[in-house]
Order: sequence, then C-alpha cells, then structure tokens
Amino acid sequence: MRIKYPFIRLLCVCAIAGWSFAVWAQDPVFTQFYHNPLQISPAFTGTTFAPKIHLNSRVQWPQAGFAYNTFSISYDQFLHKNKIGVGAFVQQDNAGAGILNTLSLEGMIAYRLEVKHGHYIKLGLSLGLIQKRLNWEKLIFSDQIDALKGYMEDLTTLETRPDALTMYRPDLGAGLMYYSEYIYFGYSIHHGNNPGISFNEQNESFSGGLPLRHHLIAGAQIRLSNRSFLSPAVLFSGQSKINQMNFQVLGNIGTVYAGIGYRYWYGHPDAVLTTVGVQYEMFKIGYSYDLTVSALGYNTGGSHEVSFLINFDKSVLFRPPYRYSDCFEAFR
Repeated sequence: MRIKYPFIRLLCVCAIAGWSFAVWAQDPVFTQFYHNPLQISPAFTGTTFAPKIHLNSRVQWPQAGFAYNTFSISYDQFLHKNKIGVGAFVQQDNAGAGILNTLSLEGMIAYRLEVKHGHYIKLGLSLGLIQKRLNWEKLIFSDQIDALKGYMEDLTTLETRPDALTMYRPDLGAGLMYYSEYIYFGYSIHHGNNPGISFNEQNESFSGGLPLRHHLIAGAQIRLSNRSFLSPAVLFSGQSKINQMNFQVLGNIGTVYAGIGYRYWYGHPDAVLTTVGVQYEMFKIGYSYDLTVSALGYNTGGSHEVSFLINFDKSVLFRPPYRYSDCFEAFR
C-alpha cells in the first residue's frame, strides 16, 4: 500500500530512528519459523546428526513505501557422542528502505539431557555480535516538513548528526526446551545483556538498550503414515510492549507440504499465513505469503517469504547413525 498522505509516510520513516536515534521496533520474526529455528531459540541447535543449512528471505509490505527486507542463513548439527548441538546464525535486516541496517552474528551451543527414555531437555546458549548502520542522509525530520507542502528537500535539519553512524555491540541469548516423540515446548530470551543501541552516546542510558525478546513455543507431531504427518504449533513473541501470537498447522504428504496459520498482535488481528513447499532428497524449498488483515489493509503487498533447506542427513553420502526420537520432522 502506498500511504495515502505523504506526511504519514514521513512520520513512519522518522520513527525508525527516533529522536534519540535508538531503535524500538520488534526484531523480525519469520513466518516459517520451523525453517529458521535458530532465530527462535538456541535450544533448537542440533536437530540433525549431519550438517543442516537454512536460508531464509523475507520481504514485508513491499507496496507500503517503507518495506522491510530480512535475510538469514544458519548452520547446525548434533554431535551424538558429546550430546551437544553446535551452530551459527547470521541475519541481515534492512528497515525503512535502507535507513537502518542491522547485521547479527551468533554462535550457538546446546546440551541435551535425557531425563528418561524418549524424554529430553535441551539447554542452549548463544554469543553474538550486533552491527547497526544508520543512513543519515535518508532521514527526514520534523523541521524539514511543511504543514501544507509536506517534505521540503531544500530545508536543512537542525538535528545534530551523530559522530558514528555504525555501532557494534555484544549480544547474549539462552533457551530451554523439553521434547519427546510427540510434543515439544520451550522458552528463550534474546538480548539478555540489553545491548545499547543509541547512536547518540549521551542518550545511551535513556534508551535503556535493546529490549529483551522473549519466545514461548509449543508444538506437536501427529504421524498419519510413514510419509505424512501434521505439525501444529503456537509461537508467542514479545519484545518491550510489542507482543504477537502465531498459530500454524503444517501438513506433509510425501514430498509436498502446506500450512495455514494466523498471526495476532495483542489487541489487533494481523495476518492470515499460508505456506507451500516441496522436498526432494536433501533439498527443501518453501514459500509463504502473509495476507494482511489489519488496519493497514490489503494493499501493503502483504509479506513474502522464501526458505531453502539443505539437509545432509538425507544425502546419499550420509545416513543417520541413530533413529530420531523427537517430533522435529517439520524442522528438517
């Protein structure tokens, strides 16, 4: 959707930077979270014995004039003899048509404990680095906006340009999960050290750092046959005062899978989620479309997401040494 009134679009752009040049928006959360599990929790690290690689790309509201573009890539695998999963996660987020760019790099490790036969607990930890870059030249401030004419290019802002437009901050996260052959549920936190995100050091204490991101996730796997299953799941994501619930059901029949879901922001409906994909040997590709049903309207262009998975577990060069006793087939 092209925002009808130009000044509204400009205010949306200004909100990205904020008056203290701190970012308050929620971190991106992918619709196909089962194809991007390390973004949800480090406890998901190591759901296959062989290396597994996830690639994900998301474009949100492409017709709104301030699209968000996010790309991520991750690697993980389980080292059975050591009972640990190891992994790495990289995410690039482009907000407001290039005004703010965030690069996240994380290393992850998860330890698995078998509490009794077929019942497991996994504890995951992540250590990362966040880089944020602000494109000052694309920012528009209130003193550049005329009440009648809107944005005036020839007006120079009186706002002070920060000394540094690129920052680096350490980032910590953790996750805990229980799972069996039929169900799973877990909790995770991100930005546990509240990394500072203000481009103006004088306002660092005011901004309070990047808010904690919480995830609660629960799901199940219902086996219908040797080659088909249903995987219902619910994901809660919360950051600062922004909270959302994501309900999805994914069904798999042979090499084809499809899903339907609904995302709800507290107090507001958000989107109907649709997913379709195919799997061939070690490769899996999926596409999802989020149909916006909120007050933003249908003309935002919704959100488009493409996932690509390479699972060496299913290659001709590797055969899993043990049978999986979990309910994570949808994740691999």
